Amino acid sequence: SLSENQNKTGTRLAKSRSSGTLNKRSMPLKKSASAHRRGGLAGTDSELLSEDNLDEHIKDYPTIDIGSARELVDFCNSTGDILENSDDWEKRIKALKDLRGLMFCGVDHFKEFKQSVNGLSRALEKCVKDLRSQVVREACLTVAAMSTEMNNAFGPLAEKLLTPLFSQLLINVKVMNVSAHICCRRIVTCTQYSKMVPIICDSVLKSKSAMCRKRCAEYIELIFQVWDVNIISKNLSILEASIKSGINDADSETRTFSRQTYWLYHEYFTKNAENMMKTFDTSKQKMLRETKLGKSGSSTPASNTLRRGTKLGPGSSATLPKPPSISKSTPDLSQLGKVATLPRSAKPATRTMARQGAPKSTASSPANDKMSAADVRRQRRERSQTQRIGGVIKSKSTVLSPSLDSRRGSGGTSLGVKKSKSGVLRGDRDARSTRQSKEGVCVCVWVWVCVCVCV
Repeated sequence: SLSENQNKTGTRLAKSRSSGTLNKRSMPLKKSASAHRRGGLAGTDSELLSEDNLDEHIKDYPTIDIGSARELVDFCNSTGDILENSDDWEKRIKALKDLRGLMFCGVDHFKEFKQSVNGLSRALEKCVKDLRSQVVREACLTVAAMSTEMNNAFGPLAEKLLTPLFSQLLINVKVMNVSAHICCRRIVTCTQYSKMVPIICDSVLKSKSAMCRKRCAEYIELIFQVWDVNIISKNLSILEASIKSGINDADSETRTFSRQTYWLYHEYFTKNAENMMKTFDTSKQKMLRETKLGKSGSSTPASNTLRRGTKLGPGSSATLPKPPSISKSTPDLSQLGKVATLPRSAKPATRTMARQGAPKSTASSPANDKMSAADVRRQRRERSQTQRIGGVIKSKSTVLSPSLDSRRGSGGTSLGVKKSKSGVLRGDRDARSTRQSKEGVCVCVWVWVCVCVCV
């Protein structure tokens, strides 16, 4: 029965092929190229925006000629009407390119320019939230161009566009979420507007999407890198809360961005950052310190330049000049007898040298290796004789009482010179004590003589 069924199906296929009519179910399905253009599928790599090719894509705009303020207002009204009401996505893309060309045609000197551009907020919001990826891409390019040219004047419009852009970060279509991310980075870089900070921080604190929290933590780090400190300080409390929440976040990349932001925050507000550090547990403090070590090891000195001044915070290192090195030289034993003739200013150096002792010679010669015990004893005798000679020269008077001679100690060494274990003179300290003892004895003898004469 199985073979009969196979034969029947084979005959049916042969008849259908001969007649030229095949069943539609037997034909393979092909995806049309128009489906890619509609934005229902992920875009190709050539359509993706990045920090490197953003400026190149922004330059793709037509030339717009506007000669008066009236023409400017009419152009903005017509463009906004097309972006809001037209169902043709190709017309909307053309209108976005025309609006991008308006930014570079030199009409920013008109008083009506800012008001006319701010009136396009609803049209741009609709384009940013469009379901077609090409429209979203062109809208992000236009918004990025407006932020680049208008700088801080684009702030009121950027405040309204951030929330729609954040909603595109959650889309799975790569062209749409990457374009929105690049556009947000350009807005944060070029437009310093304090009212944007709470919108970004609320996403870190309240968003349930890990992607949105990660992107917003990246924008907060960019704020501390680029913005002025006076603008940052206006929203300091909510920035502190977002940094703390990011460090405790469940997403690893969000924690990484927040730890890097913490050390940027530490550069500007050191005391607040140290108080925040105390609120973390031991493991998070360890991760923060490891992040600092890794960042300082890979960063250049130019990256640590502060925009608010040259004041260094606690813990910052400064290069100090090295103290001059003191060269030590081995004293010449043959000139020990001339020590008593040195001036008083040279005595501290002699005292220091005597305390430290003669430096040991590290270089050994073959003659020293072959020196016998008799030579060593002979050198020691010569050294002791030199010391005795130096003590005799150093003393002021050789006529002393017999009691002084008995105080010289065994071995025949003089009062001014004592032999240490290392065989080196103790210098001026011993000479001073000897001189004081001599003066005391002389006074006693003089008093005794005076008493005898009076009696």
